[in-house]
Amino acid sequence: MWLSLVFGGLSLADENRLLIVGFSTPPYLSIGPDDEPRGLLVDLVKTAAAESDVQVHFEVTSWPRAQLEVRKGAADLIFPVVYTPEREDWLHYPTNPITQFEMMIFAKKNPSYNFTGDVTQLHGLSIGKIASGRMHPNFRALEESGKARIASRDSLEELLTAVHLERLDGFVAPHLMTIEEAHRIDLDTVAPFARPVGVSDIYLAFSKNSTKTDAWNRLQQKLPRLDQAKADFLLSMKETGN
Repeated sequence: MWLSLVFGGLSLADENRLLIVGFSTPPYLSIGPDDEPRGLLVDLVKTAAAESDVQVHFEVTSWPRAQLEVRKGAADLIFPVVYTPEREDWLHYPTNPITQFEMMIFAKKNPSYNFTGDVTQLHGLSIGKIASGRMHPNFRALEESGKARIASRDSLEELLTAVHLERLDGFVAPHLMTIEEAHRIDLDTVAPFARPVGVSDIYLAFSKNSTKTDAWNRLQQKLPRLDQAKADFLLSMKETGN
């Protein structure tokens, strides 16, 4: 009977513990100098977890590994993920996204062209993108038109450096992630245009193979969107001159 109580207690504790996996997307989710997960999402979820009596653990890994873990049910939640019909086979999407990624065109300050959200304004220019990144449909339309020279780079740092050195006219990338990277490498010569190419809904989605639906439901009730955290982050960047 004692063993039954012990192992029963362990099982209940495990059912109350959610594992969240994702790839590095600072300032939302990354590994800090202390090797611990950090970021806007981490802070938001931990606050909601404390209020809902749920334990959370974060694992930052590669995107293929994160998807595999959630598909198997070895992890309970994944971030950041966009909706696709194919992923509904193994993911429960919340009614509302936890945030949106604004896909911005970044250029060297005082650029020779203007961009107000219309991709035809990028015709004839050399525009960079992340080689492995999923592009917004509006930017894919520009690629498919063949009317801009699209160049792939492996990282945001490479894109920022290429625009700084005027090897590219601009590049497309998520707003906050690029601001964070420019701050990290101390580069202040590149800035976004005011209007995005497009906006993508981003979810913290739940594995259909997880058994921890009750814990997730309780966490969701206390979990706000990231809007305020994003606004605070952008304000802090302005205050530090980035």
